[in-house]
Amino acid sequence: MNDWQLENDRYRVTVKAVGGELSRIRDKLSGREWLWQPVPGIWNNSATQLFPVVGVLVHQGICVDGQFLPLPAHGFLRQQTFDCIEQGESLLLLEARAKPDTLSVWPWCWRVQLRLMLHEDGLSVSQRVFNDDRQPFWYSIGWHPGFALPVACESGWHLRFGNNAVKGPFPTHNRTLVTEGQTKTTTFFPLTDASFRDGAIYFGNCRQQQIRVCSPIGKTVMTLEMVEHDWLALWSIPGVDLLCIEPLAGTTDAPDFDGHAENKRGIHQLAPGQSQGFNVRLRFAVDA
Repeated sequence: MNDWQLENDRYRVTVKAVGGELSRIRDKLSGREWLWQPVPGIWNNSATQLFPVVGVLVHQGICVDGQFLPLPAHGFLRQQTFDCIEQGESLLLLEARAKPDTLSVWPWCWRVQLRLMLHEDGLSVSQRVFNDDRQPFWYSIGWHPGFALPVACESGWHLRFGNNAVKGPFPTHNRTLVTEGQTKTTTFFPLTDASFRDGAIYFGNCRQQQIRVCSPIGKTVMTLEMVEHDWLALWSIPGVDLLCIEPLAGTTDAPDFDGHAENKRGIHQLAPGQSQGFNVRLRFAVDA
C-alpha cells in the first residue's frame, strides 16, 4: 500500500492510500509543516475525508425508505483504500468506490474521487461524488484538515470571513448541533481558550466564502476558499496548537433529529448517473 507525493518549487505534499488522507504539506522555503501531525490521545489524524455522513448520528445510523442503516460518526470513507487514477508532479487524482463492506451498511454503488493540485501559493482540493447505482441516494461529504498553528500558545489568533457575513457561530453540545431559530451572523471569530471548550463550532451560509486565519497582529497567515460547501466547522482542543477548519456539505445531528435521511440537516440527494463536486483552495502566506 503506497503513499503518494506531489512537489513543486515550494511545497512537498504526501497523501496516504488509506482514506486518501493528506498527511503532509511541507513548505520547502521555510521548512514549516502546515498540517497537524498525529498525536495519540490528542488527535490521531491530519486531514480526514467524511462520507456518506458528517458528524455524529444520534441514532448510531440513519433510516432510508424504512430501512435502518448503522453508520459510524463521519461515515466510512476515512477507512477506505484509494486507488491512483492519475499522477503528475503537481497533480494527483485518487478514487475509492463501493465494496462489499460498505454495501452492507450503505447499499448503493458510489464513487468518490479526490483531486489534489499544487500551486505556487498552496493547493486545491476537490471531492467529487458519483452515483453509479440505479437508485438515488442521500449523502453528506466533508473534509476535516487540521493545521499546526500556535493558537494555544499565542493569544489573539482569529478568523475573518469574506465580504458576506456567515450564519453563526453555532456551538455544539455533546457533539450535537442546534441552529433552528437562531439568526445571528458574523464576519469575525476569535480563537480563545474558551472557543472549543464544548466542542466544534459551526457556521452556515458558507458557499463562495473566504476564511482568513489571522495572527495576533492581524496578518493573514492562511486562507481557505470554499465554493460549493454550505457549512464550515471549526474544532480544536483547549491548550493544543491545532486548528481544524472543515468545509462540509452537511452537519452533525440535531439532538432531536428523527433519524430519517430526508430530514437530516444539510444532506444532499444524488440521482443515478450524476455526480457532484466540492472544491476548496488553500493559500499560505510566504512569510508566515
